Amino acid sequence: MKALIRGMRGEFLKMRHTFLPLLHIGVPVSGCAVFLLYYRFSDWDEMNRISGYTQVIGVALPFLVSIVCAGNIRLEEQNHFQVLLGGWKAKWKGLTVKYLVLAGMGLLTITGALALFGAGSWLLLPAFGEGKSFAAGMYLPLVAALFLGSLPLYLEHLFLNLAFSGTVSQCVGVAQFLLSALFLTGLGEGRWRFFPCTWSARGAMLALSGIYQENPGDVYFAELQQTVFICLLLLAFICVIIGLWYHYFEGRQCND
Repeated sequence: MKALIRGMRGEFLKMRHTFLPLLHIGVPVSGCAVFLLYYRFSDWDEMNRISGYTQVIGVALPFLVSIVCAGNIRLEEQNHFQVLLGGWKAKWKGLTVKYLVLAGMGLLTITGALALFGAGSWLLLPAFGEGKSFAAGMYLPLVAALFLGSLPLYLEHLFLNLAFSGTVSQCVGVAQFLLSALFLTGLGEGRWRFFPCTWSARGAMLALSGIYQENPGDVYFAELQQTVFICLLLLAFICVIIGLWYHYFEGRQCND
């Protein structure tokens, strides 16, 4: 455990002088500011404001994760993966530490984005006389849906950056971005659970539907249970496949 904590601290130190910390701060602040400014002069109701904001976060996550993972792996490319592959007695710990740090930073970013939006909505939007029925605690299911949906993305893009290059990862991130947006329509009904890049956006929609229904009913909980089961099964499968691949990973040429 101490080794993992030291490794996580090392990851933070490596990223300290890169664009990654600024990205995790600047994106939620600027994105929240743009949406609040737009909603300040629009007549959207409360549910549609929150739904639109969370869906945009969910759709953007695949591309943002690809950028974050590419930036982090470039630090390893500078020493030809010697620290990542040779700095741990157990090889898997290096990838695990990297995954936990990046996912943890993602959780803080998502939480900050929704917290800023909630506070900004409360302070700025009441000027239109709209009642505030969306309590602060109701943002927690949205944070959980967005964050849990992003977990396979970090695994996928760490794999793509390690096995291929940052360019490949970012191209896949763009494709996932488009697919996630497309699956917010009726095309995604019944299919989105099998595409991890859509979990954050569609999961936020599912969480919102439960929040705004006083009595969600058996149909909602059956859908939620089925969704959780399929997503956990696919996540476990992704972990096993990438874990087996990483066991035999010995580095690659760093000529991206």
